[in-house]
Amino acid sequence: MLSFTLLIKENSLKIEREVKHMILDISQDNKYTETEKEVVDYLMNHLDLLEELSINDLAKKTYTSNATIIRLCRKAGYSGYKALKVDLIKEREANKYIVENVDYTTPFQFNETTEEIMKNMFSLYQESIKQVYSSLDIDVLKSMADEIIHKKRIFLFSYGDTQTTVINFTNKLVKVNIFPTLATQFGEERHISKRMNKDDYAIIISYRGQERLLECVQTLTKNHVRIGLITANKKNSLMAYCDDLIMIPDCEKENRISTFYSQLAFQYVLSNLYAIIYHQVND
Repeated sequence: MLSFTLLIKENSLKIEREVKHMILDISQDNKYTETEKEVVDYLMNHLDLLEELSINDLAKKTYTSNATIIRLCRKAGYSGYKALKVDLIKEREANKYIVENVDYTTPFQFNETTEEIMKNMFSLYQESIKQVYSSLDIDVLKSMADEIIHKKRIFLFSYGDTQTTVINFTNKLVKVNIFPTLATQFGEERHISKRMNKDDYAIIISYRGQERLLECVQTLTKNHVRIGLITANKKNSLMAYCDDLIMIPDCEKENRISTFYSQLAFQYVLSNLYAIIYHQVND
């Protein structure tokens, strides 16, 4: 179904540019007549009037006919004008909460109102997921899922706030009878690494890449342990030792006010990983 991206007055310049790009794409589609394109243009420029805009009103305003509008809606994948209008209104309302530029490091300012802060956080969450989704390698996710399902033991390595996110992931895995060990929970990662073997699988989740894990990773490699790494640091020294690598966009800087983006990114990746595992074990 063709998505008519919406343009509303309160939208940011960024959203407006995206909308215009979509309109150009639509206007270049040969399946739409010039008359139908004029109807689309009118809708895009009068989205704030949609609730009161009947099909008869739209036909009069665009000097077309009801039949032309119905034909346009069906070409776009809708049963009729009413169905199209419902989607346009929904998308318009959703876009009200999108801000022009998302600051992943400092998503809000102290002089902003509560409403502005909530709007910024909405955009942060939305754009964070988009960033990670666009960069995910499905084949790597499938490979990691396969390792988690079939290896005898699973060990997870993470520190700080990420450890909380990883614990949530381990709780999910328990529901499919997989019981991973958080190797870094009690500072015993070096000892655990030495006792791991080719029947085990190690997953490291670290935004910057923990150099203190380098010795552990070298030990794991020596013991023929397959290693998965989820990180944002392209210069991560651990990458050279890893078999499965998921690289997320590096949007969050060192001077962040909190780990909003990094934890959202990890949570999204791990949730997808769990979903694949759940699907496979219940297939």
